[in-house]
Amino acid sequence: MKRQLIAIICCAACATLAAQVPYSYAPANPADSELSALGGNKNEFVQGLVLFDPATDPALQRMKGEKIIGVRCYLRADYKQARQSRSGILASIGTPANNVRTKYADFTEGWNDVLFDEPIVIGDEKIYLGVQAYETIGTPYPLVAYAPATVPQSCFVNLAKKAWEEYTDRGTLLIAALLDDTAAPFLTNTAYAQNTTHPQTVAPDADFEGGLYVHNFSDTPITSVKVTMKGEGTVTPTVRDVALPAPIAAYGSTVLTTLLHSGLSEGTNVDWTATVTEINGAEAQAGRPGTTKLYVTYDNFQRVPLIEEFTSQLCVNCPQMAYFLEKALEEFEGPYIYLSHHSGFREDVFTTATDRELVYIFGGYENEYNPAIMYNRAVLEGESSVIQGVRGMAPTPYTEALLKAAAMPAKAEVSLKREGGEVRVSGRVARDLVDSQVYLSVCLVEDGMTATQYRQTGMDDPDAPADLAAVFRHNGVALHSYNTAPLGDLLEIDTEKGTFNVSYPEVEKKGFGGTGRRLVAIVHKVNKADLRDNEVLNATQLDLNATGINSVHTAPATDAATYDLLGRRVNHPTKGVYLRNGQKILR
Repeated sequence: MKRQLIAIICCAACATLAAQVPYSYAPANPADSELSALGGNKNEFVQGLVLFDPATDPALQRMKGEKIIGVRCYLRADYKQARQSRSGILASIGTPANNVRTKYADFTEGWNDVLFDEPIVIGDEKIYLGVQAYETIGTPYPLVAYAPATVPQSCFVNLAKKAWEEYTDRGTLLIAALLDDTAAPFLTNTAYAQNTTHPQTVAPDADFEGGLYVHNFSDTPITSVKVTMKGEGTVTPTVRDVALPAPIAAYGSTVLTTLLHSGLSEGTNVDWTATVTEINGAEAQAGRPGTTKLYVTYDNFQRVPLIEEFTSQLCVNCPQMAYFLEKALEEFEGPYIYLSHHSGFREDVFTTATDRELVYIFGGYENEYNPAIMYNRAVLEGESSVIQGVRGMAPTPYTEALLKAAAMPAKAEVSLKREGGEVRVSGRVARDLVDSQVYLSVCLVEDGMTATQYRQTGMDDPDAPADLAAVFRHNGVALHSYNTAPLGDLLEIDTEKGTFNVSYPEVEKKGFGGTGRRLVAIVHKVNKADLRDNEVLNATQLDLNATGINSVHTAPATDAATYDLLGRRVNHPTKGVYLRNGQKILR
């Protein structure tokens, strides 16, 4: 089962009763564009919880003895299933699985306030509050989250009542504790702040531009705020007056871009904490600190995103995904590297040993499918898997994923050249990774084989774009792997300098008759036990002369069709190297 996260458009209407005080880490009335939905996209129970922990939240510590009388929750559709004991609110103590309250109720689209038959008294134990509904394919993705900020421990999800899982990149569930109104004074002049654009690469002990989420816990608007920020390793925190673009309404939130300050400790997963210490010119009551992660390093490398597609000549849906992926790559303005793996569903004439070995990334034979795609072999923000499937018949989903992949911090720099009959790869990894197991994969890649040369199923689909046959090429096909092991050779790294140097004898290799060749080098991790630990630290490529083309020519004035080095027709070429009339040309 593949969990999905999709943008939704909702109408938010909050029914506030005078005797109730809501306490939530998400806005009371977020914009429609800021909402996202979660579920399993099948007929099953979907449950969601938010943790309210007195041990980490000073506001809850102040409210010991106060009563939680119910739950306010946001649903993206009507779920009137109380008679079947399917829709209702939940409460657990200590762990998500230790349920102590269930109140069945009929939900309508938008906000719902439901009271427990017996209140819960706030004490020292963790309190999980949430909602359940029975999802159907006709009304998928019941849960709603505020996407711009993922507050830690604010998004626990259980699909089909199997197991609770904390989602750390899906946003913050729109679930609030309904408190007795006697709790209101404990929330006056209290707010929450956290960095939203994590992880990001920053230098130690330096200012950096970041997103800051500020949430108002009280019923009084916030017009000014002072934030104390402290990165890991820092003794004296940095205090900043943060300019608000507009007042923050009661129980509302804002996301703004401002200068933040990093800590002294280096690492890929370093704590950074923000605390609101002053509101509207007066000292704030202590609120929950907002702790997120940064990648703090002096090694600030430039990321070149790696796009890898699992495909097959026998896959009927692959050409159309490849078509829109190509359109997305054409729109992308930065460097990128594309590879194809002819495995994951059906093998064909292009399949290599690496393709066969790499299918472990699906997490099991029963999960394999084509077409599928991964970016930097990483779980992108907003996703739950390394692998993504078809995301629609448009370039937009692939463009958005590519931008996320390009924004990921690079943890190595890689250089690739041909010299003296050898392929030479050199570079440097971040200092905190010099003692890690890091692998190097180097391959010779061919692009530009047509579906006429090598048949592709799905080219005659009546719903396919009209120019699919003209655009489609078999690109990113590996002709030869220089590394001795299919999944890469363990890299020997100078532990003092963080550098590496590897050479392979160059080989002559017969190809498939394509229009271009490249050398590709990838520095990456391999971890079959933990699919999230297979990230590509960085990659690079070196364009080679296309088969049968020995020189680069200046472009003459001609009406002949022009193609890029991946065999894609270019109607308005800018400066660069292209293919025309079987020759490389320079514009």
